[in-house]
Amino acid sequence: MTTRFKPSSTVALIIEHDNKFLLVEELDEFGKRVIGFPAGHVDENENILDAAVREAKEETSLDVELIDIVGIYDYARENATTLRFLFRAKAKEIPAKLVPSDPDGDILEIKWLDADEIKACKDSWRTRLVGYNLNDYMEGISFPLSLIKRVAP
Repeated sequence: MTTRFKPSSTVALIIEHDNKFLLVEELDEFGKRVIGFPAGHVDENENILDAAVREAKEETSLDVELIDIVGIYDYARENATTLRFLFRAKAKEIPAKLVPSDPDGDILEIKWLDADEIKACKDSWRTRLVGYNLNDYMEGISFPLSLIKRVAP
């Protein structure tokens, strides 16, 4: 029997506050410090909306409310295909200091940067999706959360 290829699914969040965006800094697989929007994989048997809320909490310690969907990205590269669901989210409360509650210990720092600062550090983006995601957000692209239909098993 042939093994069937299955793409991975990830979620990412754009959280804006006072004209700045929340980014996380971590080490990539090569040991380089990189930045990106809070993001992560959808776990087995996990709803995509629940995954987004969980990833925000794990990476930034924030409780968030999902507002809408900015986009769904088909990110194909060598030996991998990822479907990324990007959400616009609002922090329910923003503490003076953000500390990651990341169970993997991958997050080094949490930063607030404006759009120009994000663009200026392009060489430090985790992936080129950071730019696509920011551009789509800034263009006001949005789809209702109801685009994702929860289906009972």
